[in-house]
Amino acid sequence: MKKYIVLALILAVFTASQVYAETATLNLQTLPTQQAGGYYVGAIGGNIGGTQANYYCDDFSTHTAVPSSFTVLVSTLSNITGTKFANQPNALIKYEQVGWLMYEMQINPTNIAAIQFAMWSVFTPSTPIYGTPSGTTFADSAYWLDASTKINAGSYDFSKMRIYTATNTTNQEFIGGTVSAVPEPAEWLLLIIGLGLITYSVHRSREGVVVRIAA
Repeated sequence: MKKYIVLALILAVFTASQVYAETATLNLQTLPTQQAGGYYVGAIGGNIGGTQANYYCDDFSTHTAVPSSFTVLVSTLSNITGTKFANQPNALIKYEQVGWLMYEMQINPTNIAAIQFAMWSVFTPSTPIYGTPSGTTFADSAYWLDASTKINAGSYDFSKMRIYTATNTTNQEFIGGTVSAVPEPAEWLLLIIGLGLITYSVHRSREGVVVRIAA
């Protein structure tokens, strides 16, 4: 019986560690290299505990000076209760949206401005529109905002995404970490079939090898 109690306690601690939000000091060091509409857009360079990383602002409602250092609550999507926008309707879905927009910003460097304004608009609809209101091209923030509402969250891995919420009200909220695309079942099937064909081909080629030894 004691054995099962110990195992249950270990499992409880492990589960808690997956959703626990911890505090840290966020050091913002370098401003983004791009500006649009009078605002800096894109990744801000900085670190937590000396580990260099990029951070992306999802908060248009407040201001943060760079360089600066401040205490943040570090959260994952498994537990957003301590985040700045946790009380907004559909908050989890919105954090998935800004996570997806961060992913798109990283792979679409020519559209950073439009994606940044879209990211700000997720939680702050009063954010100025970048580009045309119709949102018909990649250069429009309205295009990216609309696209973010239509994503299939199950097609992306958000487990390594982090949300950095200032423990005071004077600094903006930031997100960071990574979001990655998860292959669709059909893609996995094609990959497995491809690997199977390669393995079969290698096996057949080995069977066809004849070693001749001179007498």
